[in-house]
Amino acid sequence: MNKQERRQLIEQEIVKCSRCGNCRSICPVFLAENNENTTPRSKARLLEAVLENDIELTAGVQQRFEKCLFCKACMTHCGSGVATDKVILAARTAAAERNGISPIKKLAFTGLRYRKLFDLCLRAGALFQHAIFKKLPDGRGRAPRILLPGAGLNQRRIMPDMTVSPLRTRLPEFIPAKKADSKGTVLFFTGCMLNYFYPQTGEAVVNILTANGWNVVIPAEQCCCGTPAFTSGDEATGRVLAEQNVKTIGSKKYDHIVTACASCGAALKEEYAHILDNSPLLAAWQDIAGKVLDITQFVLQHCDLTKLGKVPLKVTYHDPCHLVRGMQVSAEPRQILQSIPGLEYVEMKDANRCCGAGGSFSAVYYELSRHINDKKLDNAANTGTDYCITGCSSCRMHITDGLTQRHSPMKVLHTAEIISMAYEAGRKEGETC
Repeated sequence: MNKQERRQLIEQEIVKCSRCGNCRSICPVFLAENNENTTPRSKARLLEAVLENDIELTAGVQQRFEKCLFCKACMTHCGSGVATDKVILAARTAAAERNGISPIKKLAFTGLRYRKLFDLCLRAGALFQHAIFKKLPDGRGRAPRILLPGAGLNQRRIMPDMTVSPLRTRLPEFIPAKKADSKGTVLFFTGCMLNYFYPQTGEAVVNILTANGWNVVIPAEQCCCGTPAFTSGDEATGRVLAEQNVKTIGSKKYDHIVTACASCGAALKEEYAHILDNSPLLAAWQDIAGKVLDITQFVLQHCDLTKLGKVPLKVTYHDPCHLVRGMQVSAEPRQILQSIPGLEYVEMKDANRCCGAGGSFSAVYYELSRHINDKKLDNAANTGTDYCITGCSSCRMHITDGLTQRHSPMKVLHTAEIISMAYEAGRKEGETC
C-alpha cells in the first residue's frame, strides 16, 4: 500500500467520527486532565486539519498526538467504529517524518536494530545498575540513589532489576517436554521485558509448557517486537524489527507460538499487518499470525487444568490494554485463576481500564501516568486482596511502582507465574498421594 492509499484509508476513518464525544467517557488521559485537546475526537479533527493544510504539523501539534496511551479503549467504545488507533498511528508517523522524534528515543530505537549491540548494552547496564539504583529491601525492584531528571526518576520511581543473566542465556534454544511423549513444539517469543527484567516469568512459561508435554523452542535471533518504535512514529525501525522476527520465526519448526507479553502478542498477531503491508514478508507473517496465542489462551486450549494444585492466595486481576483489546483475551486468565484450588479470586472495578503505563508514555508523562494509575490502585486496594495478577510486564512495573509509593503491601505477579505455582503445587501433591 502506497502513501496515497494509506492517506485515503485514514481520511475514511476520520470521516466516520461524528464528534459525539463518547470517547470522553473512556479516554484515561482525558479523564485525568479534563482537557478536550486530549480526546480522540479532538485528535481526529486535528489530523483532518493537518491533511487539509489548515494547520501545520508543528512540534506542538506532534506533542498532542503523543499524549495518548494507545490503550485502544476509544476504538472499542466508538459507536461510529472509528479505528482511532490507526488515526493516531498515522499522525505520529507523519509527525516523526517531518519533525523527527526525541534524541533519546532515536538512540534507543537505533540500538534496537542491532540485536547483539542492544543485548550487550543492557547486560552491561545490569552489571552497573547498583551505582545508580539501590535495591529495595522488599525485593520489589530498585530506586534511584540520587534524584535524576526524566522518566519519573526525580520522584524516586521504582524500576525492576535488570538481570545480568537474561532469559535467553539461561535457557537452551530447544527445551524438551518433561513427558516422554511430547504433544508437539511451541515457539516462545519472549520479548524484551521478560528477557532482561522478568526472566522468572519466562521460566514460568517454559515450566508450564514442558510440564504439559510440549517441547519449547526459544529462537536466539528474535528481537524486539517493534511496538515501542512504530507506536512512536518510527515506522522504518518497526519494519526492520518485524521483518527480522518474521524471518526468525519462519526458519523454525513449531506448532504454536506463545507470548507472555501483551504488546508482543498484539504486534505478532495483529499489528504487523500495518507495518508489513508493503513488505515482501507480508505473506510469511500471515502464516505466522494465526498461530499466535497468549499463554493463558494456550493453557486453556492445550494444557491440563486438572493438574493444578492448591495455591492459598487472594488475588485480583488487571487487564493489560494490548491483551484485552489488542488480542481480545479477557475470559481466559479469569477462568484459569478461578480453576486453581485454594485461590480466592476477587474482580476489581474497571479491571480493563488502562493503568497508565503505555510503554514509554509513563516515562515521558510520569506524573500524568501516576495520576491515571491511582484509579487502578484504588480499585485494586478495594478488593482486599494480597496480589494483583496481570499479563503485561509494563503494567506490572507501573503498578508495582504505584503500590510501593503508597507503601501498600500488595504485590504484583504475572499470570504465568501463578499458573506455574499451581502446576508445581499439583506435582507435589501427586507425589505425596
